[in-house]
Amino acid sequence: RISGGSVYVPGHGLSSLDVLIDGEVVQALVRPGTEAEAMETLDATGRWVLPGIIDTHAHTREPGYTHKEDFFTASQAAAAGGVTTMFDMPNVEPPTDTVDAYLEKRELADAKSIIDWGHWVAGTNEQEIAKLAAAGASGFKIFQVSGAYPHDPRLAVNDEGRLLRIFREIEKTGLPCLVHPFDQSMFEQLTAEAFAAGKPPNYFTFGEVYTTEQIWAVAVNTLISLQSLSGVRLHTVHTHSAASLHLIRAAKDRGQRVSCAVDPKYYHLTLDDLAKQKGRACPGGFITEDAERMATIWKSLSDGTIDMIDADHAPHTLEEIALLDTDAWNAAMGSPQYDWQYSITLSDVAAGRLSLRRAVELLAEEPARFTGLYPKKGVLLPGSDADLVLVDPNETRVLTDDGLYTKVGWTPYRDWT
Repeated sequence: RISGGSVYVPGHGLSSLDVLIDGEVVQALVRPGTEAEAMETLDATGRWVLPGIIDTHAHTREPGYTHKEDFFTASQAAAAGGVTTMFDMPNVEPPTDTVDAYLEKRELADAKSIIDWGHWVAGTNEQEIAKLAAAGASGFKIFQVSGAYPHDPRLAVNDEGRLLRIFREIEKTGLPCLVHPFDQSMFEQLTAEAFAAGKPPNYFTFGEVYTTEQIWAVAVNTLISLQSLSGVRLHTVHTHSAASLHLIRAAKDRGQRVSCAVDPKYYHLTLDDLAKQKGRACPGGFITEDAERMATIWKSLSDGTIDMIDADHAPHTLEEIALLDTDAWNAAMGSPQYDWQYSITLSDVAAGRLSLRRAVELLAEEPARFTGLYPKKGVLLPGSDADLVLVDPNETRVLTDDGLYTKVGWTPYRDWT
């Protein structure tokens, strides 16, 4: 029995209720004082009881890159940050583009992850798509960006005709197709122009080029067009450009099967953070100071244009990140996110940027619906999995690198309150 807390109930918000749990399942939500036998009672007085995060964007780095992270350390960091189910990505070694690779990965996860787990397999092997779906894959992931790891060229597709064929094959499975949208040729042209203008190949120049609106919006526009031809369940990640969000809003209004997610780095970490953190808030992602982009992201988070907040938990060692200072085009991209995942968004709630209702929808309810897990997960109701998080809404702390569970041992939010 979890007693004395304020339980988040969809449609009602926080309610003074006790949660009765048997095994791993919520049996009932009852008024305080209701008689019920319990072998163990947990006092949650003064705390919120929220559904655990269903995160659809994890890079556990296993197999192949376990010096950065593995299923055990990633799932520990996830649990610490309020994530109770994670879906990880196929850009590992070997890439998860065959049934054998998927089954190997699932065996590793089952043995080591301390939270529930799903996996997006690569959608680049057309002959394996139906087989991967039959083997139990959660869905498919395609990168349009190509370059240094983690942007594995083997998993990149930039040819529209091939993308259409892949989308049509994935549509037959009924599973979603996640895409990292990116106009690679435009990025390469703008990179050449930046170097010709004498700009250094460091993280600052990379950031200016990488977050160019048109690189993302042109790609999203193409993907939406291909979705209309194929009918695939299209889901774009890293959806941070204002123009992309306007395109997705219009596609939704037309009734297209399009959804999107944004990771907090793109609306929290700036180039100033990069400078202060000496590269820790590394590309992949962060933002340039763009008032229209920021306003559009926050509006889209509130009005449902953005369906979910995902983590893009993407750990690299500080030694790997250090290359950003001199050769960002060949440096590792991404940063660890899980240890403070719920806290970052709940701080936005405390600051009035999001309602608690919308925060829970973005982190738990909508990802659960998207992955077919709702109402088993993503909500606290009788019959739901007892995947829950206790939050003290009055506690604040200054974040440091101390005590983190991610294997790389650092956070891009260092010194944040």
